[in-house]
Amino acid sequence: MKKPDSLREFLTAALPELARDPEALTIYITDGTLAHRHGRNLGFEIRYTLNLTLLDYRGEPEQVFLPVILWLRANQAEVILNHETGVRGIVFVVDVLDNRMVDVQIKLPLSEAVDVFPQEDGSHQMTVRDEQAIEEVTFDPLVVLRQIWAPGGEHSEFLVGHPDEPDA
Repeated sequence: MKKPDSLREFLTAALPELARDPEALTIYITDGTLAHRHGRNLGFEIRYTLNLTLLDYRGEPEQVFLPVILWLRANQAEVILNHETGVRGIVFVVDVLDNRMVDVQIKLPLSEAVDVFPQEDGSHQMTVRDEQAIEEVTFDPLVVLRQIWAPGGEHSEFLVGHPDEPDA
């Protein structure tokens, strides 16, 4: 499965606090099913719920939600293109710990296609298929996140560094 690592990598790049404490993010899989039809391709589809938990996050839950949505647009667009899953498929729980910290749990319905084709030498090649882009993304999600101001009074900061900083 590629998507759990892809989401972890994206969120770590998108959320400075997570980059400082990557152990605060836990990702695990539940409700997995395999879909397969008889045919020349021995491939199958993996369908599962990705459970993401971010502990002791010092910020607003929306600062986590937006990067998740941007990641979905590129990696599982049908979740947000389908009315039913777009409205009910992304489930979350926020535990408010105090005025500065929350725990955020998000459940995402994901799938990945796996191709298994016979090779000329009699062996088989198994490949997790890359997601097909449904629409061309004309912006860099991390650039968008760098431009969004994070609330926080006098200690406000950009979600992903400051756009004028060369290393942001």
